[in-house]
Amino acid sequence: MKNTNLKNLTKNKMFMVFIFALIAVALILGVDAVKISKSKTEANEIQKAYGSYHTEYVGITEEQILSLFKEKDIERIDNVQNLGEINTNNGSKVELKSFEGRYYATTQYFAMKSQKLVGKQARSNNEIVLDEEAAKILGVGDELGKEINVTLEKEYTDKSGEKKTFKEDKKFKVVGFVKKRYEDNIKDGTKVESNINRRIAYTYGNGNENVQGLIWNKGQEIIPNEAVTYDVILRFKTGKENSVDLNKNLENKVEHVAARSKIGKDKIYANSNYINKLSEIERDSEKLCNKGKIIIGILAILAVVEIIYAVYTRKKR
Repeated sequence: MKNTNLKNLTKNKMFMVFIFALIAVALILGVDAVKISKSKTEANEIQKAYGSYHTEYVGITEEQILSLFKEKDIERIDNVQNLGEINTNNGSKVELKSFEGRYYATTQYFAMKSQKLVGKQARSNNEIVLDEEAAKILGVGDELGKEINVTLEKEYTDKSGEKKTFKEDKKFKVVGFVKKRYEDNIKDGTKVESNINRRIAYTYGNGNENVQGLIWNKGQEIIPNEAVTYDVILRFKTGKENSVDLNKNLENKVEHVAARSKIGKDKIYANSNYINKLSEIERDSEKLCNKGKIIIGILAILAVVEIIYAVYTRKKR
């Protein structure tokens, strides 16, 4: 009788251990799952604040653009002309870009940065559009129609390999502003650290005969054609944004694609907030997956022990 009670007690203990193990698994995996869910929400908020692009390659050549076009892993790509910078008398500097790039007019550049145009697009090289940071530093505020006097400057290497600097005093009329679609910290206290603080302005640029349908701009030239370089913005193919496998090594991909096109690291302007959060989700998801595999293994061992013990006790009877 005592022996039977002992067996039943031991059997109940094994069962309870198995149940407690299941509860522990649920708690451990549940905590990690909540953390990942929160990170995914934060990633969505960061995307709204800073855009869905993964990186921008700044000041690259036409040959490097053609190389990027051959990359099969790019989902979206757009570009603008890099026209150098405009400088004020007090030493403030603002990057100057065009409203069109190579081969096609800019259509996704602002959308991928989660920005919108307020006012109108510059249709000549006497008109300019400013982002919020540029408007502040140039003292324009939100005043459309205001004129600004600046010095346009672009360093470049000519076809013979000689380094040159184009410099010219210039007057622009402000015809528009580039605004963020969303504020930096927009939901549930999501804290977003600032990306590289850039000040950017946009004018028409050098007329591009390859762009179809923009008849007003043919033949315009604000800097020598051989001085024109390009800023390319792109987004890699990732399928669903929360897909662990497709987002894996996204940080490395930015540099690997640049290396294949011979683009220097100093020309890489990654959407670091967004990429870092996607990488964090990927790392946490991998950890959760590994924990799950280990725990399943332990539970399998416990189940086998339980089965063996049950078979053994039946034989004893």
